Amino acid sequence: MFKLNRKWGLVLLTIPAIALAEFYKVEITRLESNLYKTSDGFYIETKYCYEYATRDEAILSYEQYSYDNKLIFKNGQSCEIKRVFK
Repeated sequence: MFKLNRKWGLVLLTIPAIALAEFYKVEITRLESNLYKTSDGFYIETKYCYEYATRDEAILSYEQYSYDNKLIFKNGQSCEIKRVFK
């Protein structure tokens, strides 16, 4: 029978939590209120986002089915994401 020691058991439990959080460096342009487009052709719909961007770098913190997705701008401001689509 296979026996894990406590240390490795804790490590294995934390791997799924780390694997779920994904961060993407994106170049975005604001098309209209609460709608941004990446240079890769993805659209990001935000909620109450007032940041203007023209080919600006940002970080997309995204996890499918999560309610805590964010678009983080270089100036430190972040906006809640409603959805990402192509």
